Amino acid sequence: MAEQRWHRWRRRIPQRLRSGALPVGFALLFAFSAGVGIGREAPPFAPQAGAESSLTDTPQFKEFQATWDLIHTRWADPASVDDAALLYGAASGMVDALGDEGHSRFLDPQDAQDFADQTSGQFVGIGVEIALRGGLPVVIAPLDDSPAMKAGIRSGDTIIQVDGQSLEMKSIDEVGKLIRGDPGTHVTLLLQHMGDSTPFQVTVTRQKISLDPVSWRMLPGGIAQVRIAEFSSGATRELKDVLAAIRQQGGRAVILDLRDNPGGLVSEAVGVSSQFMDEGKTIFEQKERDKAALPIKTVGQDGLWLDRPLVVLVNKGSASAAEIVGGALRDNGRALLLGNTTFGTGTVLVPFDQPDGSIVLLGTALWLTADGQQIWKQGVVPDRQIDLPFDQTPSRPEEDRNIDAVKLLASPDTQLRAAWDAAARDLAPAIVRGPWPLPDRAAAVALFPERVMVTTFVDRNRAGVPLPPGAQVAAGRTRDDTFDALRQWERSSRRVSRLH
Repeated sequence: MAEQRWHRWRRRIPQRLRSGALPVGFALLFAFSAGVGIGREAPPFAPQAGAESSLTDTPQFKEFQATWDLIHTRWADPASVDDAALLYGAASGMVDALGDEGHSRFLDPQDAQDFADQTSGQFVGIGVEIALRGGLPVVIAPLDDSPAMKAGIRSGDTIIQVDGQSLEMKSIDEVGKLIRGDPGTHVTLLLQHMGDSTPFQVTVTRQKISLDPVSWRMLPGGIAQVRIAEFSSGATRELKDVLAAIRQQGGRAVILDLRDNPGGLVSEAVGVSSQFMDEGKTIFEQKERDKAALPIKTVGQDGLWLDRPLVVLVNKGSASAAEIVGGALRDNGRALLLGNTTFGTGTVLVPFDQPDGSIVLLGTALWLTADGQQIWKQGVVPDRQIDLPFDQTPSRPEEDRNIDAVKLLASPDTQLRAAWDAAARDLAPAIVRGPWPLPDRAAAVALFPERVMVTTFVDRNRAGVPLPPGAQVAAGRTRDDTFDALRQWERSSRRVSRLH
């Protein structure tokens, strides 16, 4: 029954949440950037208030016509004039004039076809998500295991040149046309890391990109790191399979890693959120022009991780649907949000198909967080700001499936360590109750030397316990008495320490 309601709900949602970045032909798949309509809309013909009913009725149309005439009568190379290109350029400029940088845009028939290829997941590129910032394209996130990631391209990188051609003041579409190509061909990029004034050059081989949206691994202590790379079609289904496997393997807590996730389908954002919250919880609000905000809520009562410890990781590469899910879990008090302020998207784009095959992508609504806050160009602020060292990248589950406590505690991924710390603090009473495998107990002792005290037992009735500050345990107490004393101390300690 819940599944039927879910599918009915999906059919009612006519758009995707759009990432503030515009992917291009080389850049990920447009469908996974969140914010483009699932359903298509034909061009509206009714005039809207505050605007002329026809282009020809505007006073400025005379200048438009005059420009057209001058090009056709005075341009030095009349054979090069392409009327369709002129009109498509005018349409593109019209949408660009809205000032919705990196969001709304016009696609000519060729770009529209590329868009269709990308939304189907069939595309060739280097695998990055970009947005325009300060007149240059900036990398929002490289895709997992993509040519871009393998080449060392990372979130925040500015792309300065493509094959020696400057990208200053070029549109996303123009950048895409420079980088797109056939599988197996090469493209050379000149980039600059954020905070580093020295440009560097990489040559990347284009290839067909395939995506696996969800990956995971079990960290020490029964804490699972679950990474959602993007909210593509099927992400909810894969997440449910992963959560079922975690439960089967005795997982105690989940770290939901949304770092460098550029977004995805709104239906998948709802499906993912519904795995962690009860039915009827507000995920986000959609605010269309001249209409009251519409709350979008969780669906179904069969979430697989509704009441177990949950920590969410985000960073500046978390955009759109990733921001929605992270913000919803935070605002509903379901999870602790750690990392960096997110990218700051918040526009819902709808594609309007034109008769000649072109498409107008237009922002028709804003989305707000569950508590009604607009995050467009501001981002979702985490509960705890945890910075990753500048020269480090987030640790992915596929890097080391069997990571142990020693490796985790030595990992340069400070954000993952902090998330594990927070999850372990939620689990501290369980750690005290044990019995846990030695590597997990050792990791807990290393993480909480003053709090996780049960390390060895002399025999069944006597415990050898390093005494923590504030915990008074008599040497002759039984094991159960010792645990009771430690749990009482732990409860009083957690009130001030769990979020620090």
